[in-house]
Amino acid sequence: MLQNLALQSLPRSSRLSIAALLLLVFCPLAPLGGAQAAATGMPMPPERVADSYAIYSLLMPGDTFSAMPAEQNQRWAIADTTVSIRDMNPAVPPQGQLKAPPDNVKAFQHVLRDFEARKYQRVQLTQNFHVDHPYQMFNSSQIDEFRNARTSINADSDEQEKFDGYPGITFFSQVFFNSNQTAALVYMNNWCANFCNAGQWFYLEKHGGQWVLRSGVYAKMQS
Repeated sequence: MLQNLALQSLPRSSRLSIAALLLLVFCPLAPLGGAQAAATGMPMPPERVADSYAIYSLLMPGDTFSAMPAEQNQRWAIADTTVSIRDMNPAVPPQGQLKAPPDNVKAFQHVLRDFEARKYQRVQLTQNFHVDHPYQMFNSSQIDEFRNARTSINADSDEQEKFDGYPGITFFSQVFFNSNQTAALVYMNNWCANFCNAGQWFYLEKHGGQWVLRSGVYAKMQS
């Protein structure tokens, strides 16, 4: 009661500021579960473009989508804005999933520094993927439409038919590097409704000019 009276005695602008602060404290924003926020991503730094798209292309389409029947895997959808740590659900940092290779712990730690410096950024992606497969970049409106077509009981046949042949949507984080771009970390999430939306971190190193997976679910496939 006394607290309410004290608030009422404050100017209206002060009461609104306090109310907004309390809302943030007691009602935190929910994670987006793999979909980027509506905010437009920043341009990718030019010096990172070639290596970033080489890594993205290496990971496409992901183990889950590769295993799907051909009729469900005719073309790929890739979100045109990267996800930040805030968009991941659960928001697990790379060191929460991966261990540094025993022979190159220092490089892994240096990449983690880049992750810490850039983990809240979102980067705009373009059609620079080097894959031998039809694909399309999806903006936030198309992502929402796709999700609705796959999950809503009210989705009509036209909505569902529009996305026939897509196994789902691939979300990437930006690629995080060490200083000379010979080691990298990246997050990938393949979303396809209710059964394949868990994200995964990958650690890669450049050997002989080529990127090679060192940690992550695919690393054993290349060893």
